[in-house]
Amino acid sequence: MIRMRTNRVMRVLVVSGLIAGGMMVGGCTKRPSEEELAKLEETRQAADAAEQKLAELRRERMELESVLQEKQAELQRHEEERDDLQMKMDQR
Repeated sequence: MIRMRTNRVMRVLVVSGLIAGGMMVGGCTKRPSEEELAKLEETRQAADAAEQKLAELRRERMELESVLQEKQAELQRHEEERDDLQMKMDQR
């Protein structure tokens, strides 16, 4: 009777192990599916587009900062000119 129980437990363990092993082998594939590859490609393209947009925005920012510096220098020159003219007017 103990031997029968042991045999039955062994069979249950072996069958359970085979089922679990089959699930693991059946659940894993050597290659990603076509859907996964398509999602990966879509993600890669989105990342490339985002990087290009970032580079474009950085270039635009540099150009705008350059224009801002020019405008600030121009403003400074005009303010100095205004102050000079104001001084000349006050001296009269």
